[in-house]
Amino acid sequence: MRVHTVGAVGVVVMLLAGCAPQPAEGDDTPAPSTEPTTIETETPQPGRPEFAMPDDCVEIITAETAADFAAAGLDLLGGPGGVYGENYFDDPTPEERVGGITCVWGDEAVPASTVIASVAPITPSTHSDIVSALIESGLVESQVDGTLTYARIGDDVSAPAELHAIRTESWISVIEAVGGEDRFQHATELLDEVTGQVYVER
Repeated sequence: MRVHTVGAVGVVVMLLAGCAPQPAEGDDTPAPSTEPTTIETETPQPGRPEFAMPDDCVEIITAETAADFAAAGLDLLGGPGGVYGENYFDDPTPEERVGGITCVWGDEAVPASTVIASVAPITPSTHSDIVSALIESGLVESQVDGTLTYARIGDDVSAPAELHAIRTESWISVIEAVGGEDRFQHATELLDEVTGQVYVER
């Protein structure tokens, strides 16, 4: 029975093939292609990082840096989430005055260990005053890839290491209690880290 069934199917296929329309003699019209059409799609491009104002100091550094600070005996003393909150300083910092946060890590028994990192939003109405104040404080201005920076290397006696990055929408700063090449390098690395934390792809 299996052989007869296969033969019957073969006859039906041949009959159907014979019924299929054949191109007329002299008709050069190509038969429609049966190959699937390939649709090329554009590879998605990553979005441009956008500034997101943090609410808490733990948001502006990585977990690794937080662990390093803790291992070095540096506690989060000031700023949202800190021991003294926003009352660490008697008066608001310049960054706090424009709606930002200032975070202070340090060992209370060793004032020279203090590290201050701040993040603040900038608007067209505040940009000029912020820049003017940084220039008046004697910081050295430079510009890299559209970002204005204001810096002071300082020294290990009386002048802190200080670095500010000004973009259209943000002000990020790091101040080390004492200066010198090593502390300024640390301030530079920390500022880069904070930048990476508060600029995220949308």
